[in-house]
Amino acid sequence: MTTDADLALDTSGLADSPEISATMRAAGFKAGRNPGSWLADGDIAVDIMVVPHQAGTTSKTARAGRIPNHDRETSRITSGLEPALVDKSWHMIGAMDEKDSRKISVQVAGPAALLIAKAIKIEERLADAANGREARLKEKDALDMFRLLQAVETEDLVDGIHRHVADDHARPVTERGLRVIRDHGTDPRFDLPKLASLAAAGDATVAPSFAALASDLIRTLGLNWHH
Repeated sequence: MTTDADLALDTSGLADSPEISATMRAAGFKAGRNPGSWLADGDIAVDIMVVPHQAGTTSKTARAGRIPNHDRETSRITSGLEPALVDKSWHMIGAMDEKDSRKISVQVAGPAALLIAKAIKIEERLADAANGREARLKEKDALDMFRLLQAVETEDLVDGIHRHVADDHARPVTERGLRVIRDHGTDPRFDLPKLASLAAAGDATVAPSFAALASDLIRTLGLNWHH
């Protein structure tokens, strides 16, 4: 169970009203320390993110999205979510409390988009760890990748990836994510399998299973990139 939500905005279809930050405050959320971070009582957190090409700025150092008619603290510029804008489907989400009858129809990222987003996130945190910021490296991210590889048929992941590469913005991100999986996930001794195993309380089956599933995905895609 998790009490946080990650939301990717697609500004191509975003209305000017209601203004997002005012709506979040009206729902009991307060702006966090970082743009796009919204916090409510009970450790409920919502991260609202926007991909770089929809962020309204080309500044490499900008963190907050510049979305017309929405407050600057509304969203955080985040790379890696581009595939989610083209690989998604509608789902009905209900409350966990049986007494709460509320339901909402939302677009949810497909498993291939989630896998790529996790790969990009881990790549950035591996780079941070190499520069002495080990605290940002989370074993759970690798375990989430393993669960996706384990739960979703390789053919379904491949179908999603084919949707990504047909889009000019999603393609380079997905290629980058697949390189991360290939270079860091296809051998039990590599970073991703080892991190996933640590997150699974040292389960000795996780690392080799991760490597086998990652290798199967790369092989099925027929990737021959040079290191």
